[in-house]
Amino acid sequence: MVQYKSAALTLLLSSASSAIHPRSNSCALLFHQPTRHAHKRTQIIHSPSNSRRYSAVPYDDRHSSASSEQPPSPGTAMQLVESQIDSLLPHPVDDDETVESLLAKKEERIQARRNSEQSQYWRPYRVTLPIVRSILPQAAQRAGSQETFDGDGQEKNEEALASLVARGQEIALQNTVGMSLRQVYAGKRLSELALDVDTLRFQSFVDELQGRSVLESEGEGEENGERNRDSLVGSIQVLQNSALEVMKDTFDGVLVSSVAKGGLAWEAGVRAGDVLISTSATIGNKLWPKSTLDGVRSAISSRKVLSPTMDFEFRRLGVQEGTEQMDNVQSFELTLSRPIGINVEDTDDGYVTITGISDKANSVVTDNLRVGDRVVSVESSLGNKMWQVYNTDGLISAVTSRLPGQSVRIGFERVEENNEVAADTKQFSTNGLSSLPRDVLSDAVDGFRIAKEKVATSTATSAQVLQQQAVRSVNQSASQKMLLSRSRDLLRTYIARNEATAERAVPVKVADRVLEAVMEASAALDGRTLTLIMTAYNICDNSEKTIQTFEEVFGVAGDGSEKEVQKNHGGKLFADITALNLFSISALLRAHANRGDYESALRVLAAMEGRADFSVNGRKALSWSGKGDPLNMLPDTRVYNIALAAAAKRGTKDGLLAAIEIFDSMPDPSLDNPPFGVPAKNLVTYNTMIDAYAIQGRYQDAHDVFKALKKSKLRPDQITFTTLIKASIKGGSLERALDLLDDMKWVGIQPDLVTYNSVIEALCNANRLYEAKDLVNEMERTKVKPDSMTYVLLMKGLLKANKPGPCLTLFESAFADRRTTALTENVQLYTTAITAAAALGDHERALELVTRMNSAGVKPNKKTLTALMGACISGKQYDAAVDIYSKIKNPDSYAISVGLQALCYAGKFDAASALINDQKSGQKKLTGKQVMAGYNTLIMRTLEVGAFSHARTALTSLLSAGYIPSKTTYRSMLEGLNLRSDIAMRRTKSNSKSPSPPPNATFQFLLFVLDSLETRKLVVDSSFYAAALILGAQNGALDKRIAYLMSQARRNAREKEISLADDEANGATHSSLKWEDLLLNYSAYKEELGSKIPLPFIRVSSNDFGRVLAAEQAVTYQALGKR
Repeated sequence: MVQYKSAALTLLLSSASSAIHPRSNSCALLFHQPTRHAHKRTQIIHSPSNSRRYSAVPYDDRHSSASSEQPPSPGTAMQLVESQIDSLLPHPVDDDETVESLLAKKEERIQARRNSEQSQYWRPYRVTLPIVRSILPQAAQRAGSQETFDGDGQEKNEEALASLVARGQEIALQNTVGMSLRQVYAGKRLSELALDVDTLRFQSFVDELQGRSVLESEGEGEENGERNRDSLVGSIQVLQNSALEVMKDTFDGVLVSSVAKGGLAWEAGVRAGDVLISTSATIGNKLWPKSTLDGVRSAISSRKVLSPTMDFEFRRLGVQEGTEQMDNVQSFELTLSRPIGINVEDTDDGYVTITGISDKANSVVTDNLRVGDRVVSVESSLGNKMWQVYNTDGLISAVTSRLPGQSVRIGFERVEENNEVAADTKQFSTNGLSSLPRDVLSDAVDGFRIAKEKVATSTATSAQVLQQQAVRSVNQSASQKMLLSRSRDLLRTYIARNEATAERAVPVKVADRVLEAVMEASAALDGRTLTLIMTAYNICDNSEKTIQTFEEVFGVAGDGSEKEVQKNHGGKLFADITALNLFSISALLRAHANRGDYESALRVLAAMEGRADFSVNGRKALSWSGKGDPLNMLPDTRVYNIALAAAAKRGTKDGLLAAIEIFDSMPDPSLDNPPFGVPAKNLVTYNTMIDAYAIQGRYQDAHDVFKALKKSKLRPDQITFTTLIKASIKGGSLERALDLLDDMKWVGIQPDLVTYNSVIEALCNANRLYEAKDLVNEMERTKVKPDSMTYVLLMKGLLKANKPGPCLTLFESAFADRRTTALTENVQLYTTAITAAAALGDHERALELVTRMNSAGVKPNKKTLTALMGACISGKQYDAAVDIYSKIKNPDSYAISVGLQALCYAGKFDAASALINDQKSGQKKLTGKQVMAGYNTLIMRTLEVGAFSHARTALTSLLSAGYIPSKTTYRSMLEGLNLRSDIAMRRTKSNSKSPSPPPNATFQFLLFVLDSLETRKLVVDSSFYAAALILGAQNGALDKRIAYLMSQARRNAREKEISLADDEANGATHSSLKWEDLLLNYSAYKEELGSKIPLPFIRVSSNDFGRVLAAEQAVTYQALGKR
């Protein structure tokens, strides 16, 4: 006990020092301390009881003091301290006992305070409730099926129908829990959504009241007889404000929001306002505390897998044993600055209580505090957290950590005896059962009172719908239920088979047959069957049938608008009210998403939320409130994500703007988000938005969304990184894609096959084959098996790098390895290998690959046959290539292009002309570029074999179709004619192995080309013009003369005519003269005109002008007058 004795001595000495030296003010830091008079100092007074009292009132202000003497001098104060020390030293045993008593009393008060906070006004009890819906007893089923319709189809009277519906409700209630739980946050704030224990779905206040009457008192109906009591079965008891008033502002937990009378929870004694403490563990009978709705929902979901029942522990709000009435405790907070000016004391009830207030205290203190108020909490020095106060030492420590003048937030409680509150709480009986006031909704929490007004507007309509659905439900025979069950099994089977085999038409046919069977049996579709039918249509991309089925069943527009729906089956296809739920509407939204119809998706969202004032493109939405399952109609994050995907799939700027609007309307993931309203974003939301930006090429925005994702509490997954990597590759930033791949591995996310293949493809396209190979090795190390697409990408990369040999080697290596042999049995791999053989000119190897392909059971496709055609052309097996082309059904543009080459090289010019004329408009399968390539091949090949008539026809057809000859066209003609554009290379013509057409016929064709181009006022390529001049000079005679005139016409292109001879007079003009006509009829024109004639224009491009001048110099005719 020496240490406690030393502590007491130190405390007394420090108090004396505070009284003597003004600088020492450890207690005055908390309380009011005048600064002008040294004698007005704070004093610590020890009361006769075992409580420590701190006084803030100066001696001259303490009117209640028994003594009016002047304050003691410093010497007197020191004598007082010495006397106190002397009184302690002679009696060490008594001192130890005093300290022990003080400490024990202090601990007792603190423990009493804590126990009071935990158990004040609460009474725990434990109930066992079923969490798995039981099958109705056979007696109940017979009772529910006794009331039917007469054989003639007429309904019984309304009284019998009402009795039937009431009996059905009673049977249903006897097998349901009938309880909803709601979250209470600090400050007595209620969550907008409650958890229905039966369905584990969240529902609003309106959903809790929808279609139900409110129970006004617990014993209501008992005094009016059994008939009235039965009529109240299914009514609910709702949460009251009086229950919340008993709680402390700091309470944060789960309580019962409503209880249905007649349900299992009601029969077990659970009432609205009871607080849920704990629930059973997943395994065993141990109870685990619960304070959130999510925790309760998770516990029930996991428990129901192993056990049909679950224990719930509640606490009932009520008066403690032996207490006749409760105190009204008001809680409030004040922000005060030092010095505060209050006296506080540790009282026996475990609280720190105000015992005095200084007259010189701040007005905030004097106006809001009074003697008897409790100090219950104080703001921490770091952060805004409020710490509970259990003794004066803790209060002093927390407040003195602030500087003088610095504000501190302190929590207070005021206890009053309130007769009104006591009267309201008389409903809590001593046996623990509550009884609500008569006008229950007048005292109900605000959520229920507001919801009552909304429910009242739709009560009549909802009652009619429920009555109709009840009639249909009770008439659902065992055979009809069996039909729906078998239909669901059949749909699940073919949906799974479609996902595995991509047999698109089968699920649609199955869904059609199911609908026909349901209509023939007059069965009402349930939600599960309808959702599977719509899913079957969706996976087959048949969105029209999905929307049509939805409209037929519910009679509302599938686009969420107000338009009228025309039923094609005359009302034979219908469903119960619960079929219009979150799942069937999600299937409808997926149909809109498949079509990219985000406008309809937004209207459907508005219809689900009851926003009838919402409109898109001038079409208003129709509220679906009261038309479906009231417990399962609130849109969740998944529904918003489907609408977001619909806007993203549109692929337009408007679609992207709509996606951005949906994305921005969803709050970021946070624990502070209210449970009611627009759902928060999840990982799928971010991934969809990243993909939407990537589709529109806004790659930087996609990365900004990724940064926002990292700032949230969500963790990116493989889809996130893969989408970003693809976006970076499309944006031309391969390095960023590689960095993302490294980041992905750094954060512990293993890249999958799609991720690796995306990066490998980009590396191969960039001719970075070694890095691509390293990634394949990394895949093998991380046990990510390469698939056939991986080998296809590598082989295509080798082909692009002009390495067909290594490409074939890679294929044969994979084929020889038994681990990858199965991967090579792929049509894309064989096609790429055949293309590599074609690049090597080895058509025999290509044919051998096709044989192996057939032996492996791999059917060649269009691309395979096209690659085989290319191999035959490379091997100069033109007839074989034509034969292969004839076997391709419905060839694509590339196959037509290669087939056109095969026809040209095979000498089948008529067939080639017919094929290209059929495609020359560019509006069928061939593009304009492919049509030009076909003409170039046809002209070159016809000139090579001297088929000038076909060449003329092809050129005429090319010009008449509106095409302009390109440099490739001129080059093809020169190569076909074996001509060059300069003299030096022309002299090596004899070394060429290609047969040359007759020189005169060649020159005449060149003149035909010049005349054809002049007809369309087109410019002649300089190389082609130079080649024509050189050929004329080499042919000599008249060809050289015409070539000379061509050069003169080019030099004097601005003049209207030039002379045939320098000394001849002007002659008549001939405007229709052409170069080919002049060549053929030169003598006749000279005799007829005699003087000079107008020569045709010739327009030559200015490119490579030096070659043009050199060619013109070679054809200069020195003696213009000589023939």
